[in-house]
Amino acid sequence: MKNLTLSPNMNIKKLIVPGTRLYVYIIDDFLLDMTSVMNFAHNIAYFHPMFADNSYYPGVRDNMPQPYLRLLQAFFEGNILPDITNKSDYAVVVHKCLLSLIACKPANLLIDQKIPHIDSCDERDYAFVHYLSDKALGGTSIYKYTPENIIEFKQSDKPLLAAMVNNAKQKHAEHKGYIVDTTSLFEQVLKIEAKFNRLVIYQGNLLHSANITSTNSYCKDTKVGRLSIASFASIKPLQLY
Repeated sequence: MKNLTLSPNMNIKKLIVPGTRLYVYIIDDFLLDMTSVMNFAHNIAYFHPMFADNSYYPGVRDNMPQPYLRLLQAFFEGNILPDITNKSDYAVVVHKCLLSLIACKPANLLIDQKIPHIDSCDERDYAFVHYLSDKALGGTSIYKYTPENIIEFKQSDKPLLAAMVNNAKQKHAEHKGYIVDTTSLFEQVLKIEAKFNRLVIYQGNLLHSANITSTNSYCKDTKVGRLSIASFASIKPLQLY
């Protein structure tokens, strides 16, 4: 993957998640040149079937090349980690970077795909979304599970996840397809718009979901559909290494 460098004109801003003390980081103009990323997405990537990555992601995915992972890790460690914790005591490990294309029609979704989700119950785990599509194909929202008044899930909250799914089954009329707004179970507390070459970073234990409002958002054509790169990282104490 050639010419993969950070943009000197990138803009980093923080948005607080209402109801928490946590922030979402929004980085616009993340990469200087998107040519090699888009070439990989359109011409090289081999997309594996839905569920192949052992997640409920409602589409197809492929691993990004290692140069992208290394660049993302260096960026997070150098620019975001110092704002989160003492950089000298911790290291960042990016586990995977997945080129992602939503491809599942609303009528074919499982109940787990119709509601917001978390990636982890560990506050040291972070999720990244690098948008390769524009605003029209949908960004990402943070939600609150209103019956328990919870936005950030800890290990002690893990038993609530099964109850959350069961409650959504009982509210079928409100959860027929992709969630895009507040329901009786989930309150949308923060909406982040998509923008080409925008990177968004947040804790993986925040309840969240993609905003899928257009039929093109689940089109299987990589040049039409909602392309993004989903990445996952952990902050680890240096003594573990």
